[in-house]
Amino acid sequence: MKKVLFKVFLILVLFLISPGFVFAEEKQGITIGEPSLRLRSGPGKGYSTITNIPYLSSITIISYDENTADCEGHPWAKIRMSNGTEGYACSRYINETSTSNINLSEAGKTMANMTDIEFDSYLNAQGFPESYKIKLKEIHKLHPSWIFIGAKSKYSWESAIIEQDEYVSYNGDGSPGRSFLNINPTKASQGQEGYLSTQPADYNYYTNKFIPHDGSYWFQANTQAVAHYMDPRTYLTEKSIFAFEDLTYDSQYQTEDAVKAVLSSDFFKQFSSYFMKAANTYNVSPIYLASLSRQEVGIGTGNICTNGQAGVLSDGVNYTGYYNFFNIGASSSPDPKLKSLQKAKENGWDSPEKAIVNGAYIISKNYIQCGQHTLYYQKYNFSPKATKEMWHQYTTAIDSLSSQSNTTYNSYKSMGLIDTSFKFDIPIFNGIPESTPLPALGNPNNYMSEIKVNNMPLTNFDGGNEKYSITIAYTDKVTITGTAIANTSKIEGLGTFDITSDTQIQRVSVTSGNGLVKTYEITINRLPNPNTNTNTNNTNNNNNNVNTTPEPTPVKIAVNDVVNASSYKINSEYLTNITFGSGVSTLIDNLKKYSAAISITIKNNDNSSKTSGTIVTGDKVTISTGSEEKTYIVVLYGDTNGDGNISAIDLLNVQKLIINKSNLNGAYYKAADTNKDGKISAIDLLNVQKHILGIMIISQN
Repeated sequence: MKKVLFKVFLILVLFLISPGFVFAEEKQGITIGEPSLRLRSGPGKGYSTITNIPYLSSITIISYDENTADCEGHPWAKIRMSNGTEGYACSRYINETSTSNINLSEAGKTMANMTDIEFDSYLNAQGFPESYKIKLKEIHKLHPSWIFIGAKSKYSWESAIIEQDEYVSYNGDGSPGRSFLNINPTKASQGQEGYLSTQPADYNYYTNKFIPHDGSYWFQANTQAVAHYMDPRTYLTEKSIFAFEDLTYDSQYQTEDAVKAVLSSDFFKQFSSYFMKAANTYNVSPIYLASLSRQEVGIGTGNICTNGQAGVLSDGVNYTGYYNFFNIGASSSPDPKLKSLQKAKENGWDSPEKAIVNGAYIISKNYIQCGQHTLYYQKYNFSPKATKEMWHQYTTAIDSLSSQSNTTYNSYKSMGLIDTSFKFDIPIFNGIPESTPLPALGNPNNYMSEIKVNNMPLTNFDGGNEKYSITIAYTDKVTITGTAIANTSKIEGLGTFDITSDTQIQRVSVTSGNGLVKTYEITINRLPNPNTNTNTNNTNNNNNNVNTTPEPTPVKIAVNDVVNASSYKINSEYLTNITFGSGVSTLIDNLKKYSAAISITIKNNDNSSKTSGTIVTGDKVTISTGSEEKTYIVVLYGDTNGDGNISAIDLLNVQKLIINKSNLNGAYYKAADTNKDGKISAIDLLNVQKHILGIMIISQN
């Protein structure tokens, strides 16, 4: 046991449990003072300036001074520039970077010489959960000298997921999400649509169309897919673990030959020296830069962002002779290559060297030196050293890490470097579940486009609503037919069924291609049998031959029953669940389904008679049954001005209601409550906006 504890102690002397190393001697760093950092002759502002050190210059940290009085609460650092000049600088503007002064080889040997029990104790000391340890032990068997550092995130798994998943994909302001998947037609045919978000901003159930947010095939991923690709354990394999490799420059093994192995093609190999120059200048791994470039622009000669032959693009500008090897500036847009070359022209990148070296500067400044020093942290910014918020990330593609890390692994392996003592900073989250599998494959649509009962369509049918009521003539059988929106859905509950009571519920279940079930519940109200003789007291007086059969008692018809039979809804004084564009005759016919003897009159909001045209918010509908009469005011959710449409006028009306600048009331106020929660809020405003844009349809149910 003492031997185990000693070896674990030895390895922990070299490494902190959180990312980073414990240095007993000199450390490497990089300056982050813009545009330069003063090197002084002593530890304080009162000392003379020796020289100004340019931004992002590599330096050696010799020691720290205890004086923090005029260094913004940080110690002064004694440093050495690359030309040998020594002096003092405020450590507030210095980031510790590479580990070249720590003997990684010796640390790797210590790891390799551990027994199984010792290695298990080491993993426990790093804080790795059991689900991590199982995978790390398998990798350790393959590469005993690799070093695994547990990086405990300051964020819980729940808060990290919320920051990345589908529910923030529009944030209420129309901005796109940050977790995309490229699902082209081939992938869609393989069922990968099951990985995509079906939130209103990302998918339209009624058209079975996903809404792209970048180009033609980049779509917002759903929560389960995001969780899978964000889970660090997804990358705990021999190759993918390079998603956690430190991306600062280490000249011991990050050589130009290794860079050429990544670049692969003859066209790209000609630029290898520029990647090495970028690495030396800005302290960023050239292997990473080459892998990133390969991921972003490919290695062929046909990409206009790297071949210098763009010509005149859609904005009318000639981009010939401009380059962008990292697609910097190509934010989510329909034409990312145009955005990429616009950034190149803006920055004056008129040669491959400028594009690669200056692009590396931007990457180092905005990511590597901000605590996002691994591929994982560049996509998911949960680093304990992060200086920017969680939303700060290099890419929106959630599945990009494996391909880049695999390229890095293959490059090291081809150069015989795969058993180098690599260090991997692996995030650990509080509350992470036992597993995060990918969602089931298949199209997620489980909506019906229509349902008919005895060949009669359900009134105001909406695939998103699940409960309906219909009144039919007396019969002992009923036939239910219907069609699903997606041909990948499976339907149960269609066919011919016995009717055994005057009120009977039938259910139609729709299972989507990825196994999600929606059940429609149809309440069937059967009218009385007209052939049944309900009078059992008929008698004849044989003595005087007089018919003594009493007159039938008039049937009382309730207005509520009339409305229920129509599938419309009443709520206090309002009549709802009416389809946009319904005409006066349609509304009357639907209300008379219960009985043709019912009288219906309709008036405009000014009480003038309305006998034609479409039904709008504010119309007054009077239902007379002979025994009861009631008047209701029509509400079409979203139609706040009573013109029968949802337009920019309605959007403005909702905005004014939110800021208390509107005097809308009654049916018009109720029409603004599009989500029927009893209040007017930003959600209602967003619903109207999405309806106008065709992203969703406001439900009238």
